[in-house]
Formats: sequence, C-alpha cells, structure tokens
Amino acid sequence: MRRRVGGLETEFGLVCVHADGTRALEPENAARELFRPVVAMGRSSNVFLPNAARLYLDVGSHPEYATAECDDWWELVAQDRAGERIFADLAEQAGERLAADGQDARIHLLKNNVDSEGNAFGSHENYLVDRRGEFTRLPRYLLPFLVTRQIVTGAGGVVRDEDGARFVFSRRSDHMWEAVSSATTRTRPIINTRDEPHGDPTRYRRLHVIVGDSTMSEVSTHLRFATTDLVLRAIESGRALPDLTLADDIATIRAVARDLTGQAPIPTAGGGTTSAVEIQQRWLDLAAEVTEETEGSDSAERDVLETWQRALDAVRTGDRSWAATRLDWAIKERLFSQVAERRGVELSDPALERLDLAYHDISPGQGLFASLQARGLAPAVLSEQRIEAAREVAPATTRAHLRGQVVTAAQQHGVDHVVDWTTMRLTRPGSMPVQVLDPFATELPAVDELLAEIRRSGTGSASDDPPPA
Repeated sequence: MRRRVGGLETEFGLVCVHADGTRALEPENAARELFRPVVAMGRSSNVFLPNAARLYLDVGSHPEYATAECDDWWELVAQDRAGERIFADLAEQAGERLAADGQDARIHLLKNNVDSEGNAFGSHENYLVDRRGEFTRLPRYLLPFLVTRQIVTGAGGVVRDEDGARFVFSRRSDHMWEAVSSATTRTRPIINTRDEPHGDPTRYRRLHVIVGDSTMSEVSTHLRFATTDLVLRAIESGRALPDLTLADDIATIRAVARDLTGQAPIPTAGGGTTSAVEIQQRWLDLAAEVTEETEGSDSAERDVLETWQRALDAVRTGDRSWAATRLDWAIKERLFSQVAERRGVELSDPALERLDLAYHDISPGQGLFASLQARGLAPAVLSEQRIEAAREVAPATTRAHLRGQVVTAAQQHGVDHVVDWTTMRLTRPGSMPVQVLDPFATELPAVDELLAEIRRSGTGSASDDPPPA
C-alpha cells in the first residue's frame, strides 16, 4: 500500500498534588475537573474536535487523545503534539479554577508509559491494511521487527529487577504478555487482532499495534510510524521475506530492552540466533530495496531510511553523539547518567524516577522535555505554526477533513451533532446519518448537504465559543 492512513491513541497519566507533592485530588475527581470544559462543550467526556481528533476519558480515569487519520507521518506528529497542547491547556484551566476555589492543587499530565506504582498506559498505533491481504501472515514477519524496534524508538527508562536497577530501551516491554491477541488490557499483546476497521470492512482492515512507547521526541514518534509503514510495504510487495521468527517473543522483548548494545544473541524459532541490530538492519535494507524500486519514491522516504540507519549505528557502535539529542531513549540515557554522576547516586535513586516523570510532564511550565528543547538538547523539528494549526485544522488529505468541517461548522452554528470515525449526523428528528467508509475521501456530496443543513438550521449562538482548549 503506497499510501497508508494511520493514527495514534495516547493515554496520559494524571495526578493532582499539593505544592508539597502530596495528593490533592483522587484521579477520578481530578479527571472530572480536567474535563469540565469538555463536558460543557459536548455534553460528554467523549468528543471529537474541530481538528477531527477524539478527546475522551478512558477506563480508569485516563485522559486519552486519538489523532485524526493521517497519510503523512509528519502530519501525524503535528496532530500528536497538538493533543499535548490541548490537554496542557485543559490542565492549566483546571489549575486556575482550583486556585479560585482556594485549593492548593495542580494537575499534572504525563505522556509516559509506566507510573511510579507500576501501572501501564497505552500508546496505540493504527495502520490501514488491505482486507484482501492475508492478515494472519502479518504477525509472522512483523513481530521480530516490533520486538526489536524499541532500540530505535523506545522511550528509555530505569527498571528494577533481581539484578538491581538498570537503564533500558523501553519500560513498556515488561508489560507485554502475549504476541498476538484480541485483548488489549487483560493480556496486553504486541499486536491486537480485534477486527474493527473504521472503514469499509470489505476493503480494509486496521492493524492495531500496542507495544510502542509514548514518546516526547518528534523524531522518535515519526520513526515509529515511518519505519513500520516501510516494513508493511515490504511485506505487501510480494517479494521473498526474511524468516526471523523468534523462539519466544515475550522473553525476547524483555531481553532486548536490557541489552543496550543491541548485539546479544536472540534465539530464533529455527534453532539459530540473531540480534536486535541485525533484525532491524535486515528490515531496513529490504525497505531500502523496495523504496528504490517503487515509482514515485521521494526524498521523505530516503530521509526516513537515513535516520533509521543513524539510529541503528548509535546502538551498534555505542557512539550516542547523534542519538543523544534526537531519540528519547538516548536523550534520557545521557540525562540520567549526568544527574546520577553529579549527585553521586545510583540509578535506583528516587530522584531519577522523579526526573523520568518530569521528562514526560506536558503540564505548562512543568515539563523537562520542553526545557531540553529550548537548550538544543532535544529535537524541535516542527514549527510552532504547524503545531498550533494542527490544534484547529484537520488533515486535508484524508476523511478527517470532512469530519473536521462538520464539527467546526456545528460548533460555530450551535447545532447539536454526533460524530464518530465513520459517521456524522445531527441530533434532531428526521436528520439522516452520513457515513464515510473511505478513509481517503476528502469530498462527498452527502457531507456538503450536511454542512448546508447545519448552516440553514444553526442558531449561531455558539459561534463565539471556542473549543475547550
């Protein structure tokens, strides 16, 4: 599939504390306070925004943001960053309301994967694949890639096990329990097989990958999607593929997380061994061949291949100079080492755990990552203008464009409406739903008619009310 639609769902950790760090509100109450403007706008804690993204409160009082459908991976990164800004504004507004009520309380939102109590949060990737392809064939080839992808796109962090505290590529690896499953929480697989295409079920299927880390670095987030897309293209190309099936996916994903050299032997199902770097290099080389042979390949794809190679070289050679200002795991590895050395503490020290949380804190004026960006120690690829635009405007080249138009018009004209990923309708007698099953559709007469109906029947009373953030 030369042109693929994808999206990212991110769960945020939430904590509300006093100035001294003690808990001020329970998570349920903090989430209710955070979502107060959202509920006021949409009469629900589950809404779609003018940028066509979904903002909602998930099970367990986790704030969650799902980007609109994107067919450009840098646009997806922009939409992801927009979600951070939207939630950050909601947190700031909540803090102002709490202060006005005389409460010493601040809400922190954490874009991380594991909290101090060991609870895991999801960062789920979605990729459109052809229904006519053999879906059961994908895991055989994808699993070795996804198990080892963390050496490029992991968020990094410290784990504690029987051997003490150690830095790893990904803390989420310890929270995966199956290779493939239809569940998402009970057994937490690498690939979720629930058949929920959010599109024409006769043409498409959604590949749901839930092994990835929430990443702060725009480079890391982009690589997660861009490299996976290239691997999917290689699998779909019909050429001979490397059989790198692992002897034990779950044991391997934990072992790879702890091997910062990327060179430790990994048992394969065939009785031999390989390594994390070798698996990634095999897929990179194959993706490069497919890209070179594809008509219309562009510089953006070559840039992905070059960045992927530099990330692998940083692991293979141990020279982190390039990665330490671009990839989350390497930025944190350097930061943790410097802080531990300066303070004379071990990796197990609580100060480093607080540092990890601060790295992923998106709350205004609290996040360490933003400070690193300002000092040139973390990447800032996208312009402020592009990120801010993504807060209000849906991607123009996918179905999201249509949804964004409807939500924007309905909010401006004060018209009650309900939308989801495939359907849009007005909540009034006689109004018929409009279904858009093609994720690539950007024009549809039925949507034009719906927009005209909104303009005719709108009161305009909501035209001056901005979205919640």
